[in-house]
Amino acid sequence: MTDIAAEQGPPSTPIERGINWVAHNASYLYLIATIATTYEVFARYLFNAPTDWAFEATIMLCSACYLVAGGYVTQRRRHIAITSLYDGAGEQRRRTLDIVAVIFGLLSIGMLILSSWRQALMSIQIWERTGSSWNPPLPALLKPLIVVGSCLIFIQLFIHLRRLLTPSQFRVFVAICGAGLALFVLDQADVLSLWTSLFDAARSGFRGLGIGWATLVVLAVMIALMLTGMPLAWVLLTIACGCTVLWIGPSGLPLVGSRVFGFVQEYVFVAVPLFVLMACIMERSGVAKDLYTAMYIFSGNLPGGVAMQTVVVAMIMAAMTGIIGGEIVLLGLIALPQMLRLGYDKKLAIGTICAGGSLGTMIPPSVVLIVYGLTASVSIGDLFKAAFIPGILMGCLYIAYILIRCRIDPSLGPPAPAEERNIPLAQKLAMLKGLILPMLIIFWVLGSIYLGIAAVTEAAGVGVVGAIVSAAIRGELNWKMMRESLVQTMETVGVLIWLTFGAFAFIGIYNIMGGTNFVRQLITGLPVAPIVIILFMMAILLVLGCLIDWIGICLLTMPIFVPIIKDLGYDPVWFGILFCMNMQVSYLSPPFGPACFYLKGVAPPDITLQQIFSSVWPFMGLQITALLIVLFVPDVALFLPRLLD
Repeated sequence: MTDIAAEQGPPSTPIERGINWVAHNASYLYLIATIATTYEVFARYLFNAPTDWAFEATIMLCSACYLVAGGYVTQRRRHIAITSLYDGAGEQRRRTLDIVAVIFGLLSIGMLILSSWRQALMSIQIWERTGSSWNPPLPALLKPLIVVGSCLIFIQLFIHLRRLLTPSQFRVFVAICGAGLALFVLDQADVLSLWTSLFDAARSGFRGLGIGWATLVVLAVMIALMLTGMPLAWVLLTIACGCTVLWIGPSGLPLVGSRVFGFVQEYVFVAVPLFVLMACIMERSGVAKDLYTAMYIFSGNLPGGVAMQTVVVAMIMAAMTGIIGGEIVLLGLIALPQMLRLGYDKKLAIGTICAGGSLGTMIPPSVVLIVYGLTASVSIGDLFKAAFIPGILMGCLYIAYILIRCRIDPSLGPPAPAEERNIPLAQKLAMLKGLILPMLIIFWVLGSIYLGIAAVTEAAGVGVVGAIVSAAIRGELNWKMMRESLVQTMETVGVLIWLTFGAFAFIGIYNIMGGTNFVRQLITGLPVAPIVIILFMMAILLVLGCLIDWIGICLLTMPIFVPIIKDLGYDPVWFGILFCMNMQVSYLSPPFGPACFYLKGVAPPDITLQQIFSSVWPFMGLQITALLIVLFVPDVALFLPRLLD
């Protein structure tokens, strides 16, 4: 799984520069949201004076960022896609696939605009409010922003298409679009009934298939579109709008816009950009490098010591960030050269970094856990508690594997030279001094959640403040660093949120079609023991993990799987941990393991992608071992939530 293309150069048209300017300046809203969230925490706990505005203000600020990020992400071509066939195609075929992807993007975003603009206009006209104690006009602001954000994407896609087509091809395309729009307007005005007749015929054919065959058709179309390299956001939004039109009719399109609006006002998702911002600040302030340096001098003369302390550093970084991309890149830049310099086995060093760096999906505050909790309607605090022991278990398995292999063959992981580790104690303590504040941040973020002091989103906001204070104390805080961190957060969350919109819209429409009930009855009706059904689900997730990004898997499968889990009498918190452990495997699994691509981006040129993939197999085996332990011994995950309840 990788982005559809490399980052683009500076925006070259006034419109693109305008989209760029809007996104960069909107990113400051994340900082204001952090201040509002932190103020609420201190006002409530220090002065017993909770606010009535911080909750909704934070939603409004972050949602505005989500919605305007789409155009910026599209401009930089950062949407998630499956690119195996695309990468292997020739230049002309890639151009054709790009044109197809952009046209589908225009179609899906155009339908989202059609599904949202009337609701937005009505919301403005009545100045729709939330009805809470503060009663802000949140719907009247966010519903129009859905249209504005969609228009920014539409404009940027149109610019992309203009560059891909020749002038004559572009004129033909515009003429076809104009004719189609004219026919649509005439049909809406009851002057022409052509489109109504076509829709009715298509609806009769699609609905006549029944939900079983319709599901197979939808699945086949979805896979076909994904394999072209089309961004998953456009695939899912196209499928959602297509199913709506074919199953309900054009009058059902507003349901798509309603699903998008329902998601943007979810308070718990605010934790995602705040944790991402915390991670960006801590990475750019040099904490990770100092952490690794401090741990390195304590690795001693133990064979494999540097690899083992790399896993420990990865576990600490996972608790500081909750995301894996930057963690693997940092370990690839810092730890990999160190291990190669010391003569470590190349495969052991590569596998250690990929597996250790992926622990961010498991150890709280994990973004994967947050999205799962939001999708499955499960307490994120309970998920964080449940993930702690399995995350530590997985890290300990990595360390045990490294230790055993290097004990059997010390040449795989030679110890550091004596002159590098035998330094005065005072110097060692001085190195550790810079780590005190980051460790306090981890304690506050996770401790406040585990002890019930703060909600996940509130802990994320205070974590951002702690990261800023840490950067200031280290002398790394400056406006350039903050601006880059905010823009990086805008881009990262923008990729997630627009994919989420498509998936949420599709699942909502598929549920109306009766699809989720169909799949549930199909699976629960199998004449097998419940544990076999769980194993079947795990196998599906493992296969999907080789093809689709984790957020797509979560949003597509969990609304179907979790109700089945509840029907079978299993704990959805426990199943959430199994899901996250499964996604750990997906981060390493060929051919689309993102961890491998992250490392390849910073590894020395002589390390090939094939070498990286061949290095992760033992660690994938350890991940599956840990998954089976939690599967057959649920108390490994559920012990801590029960203890802290």
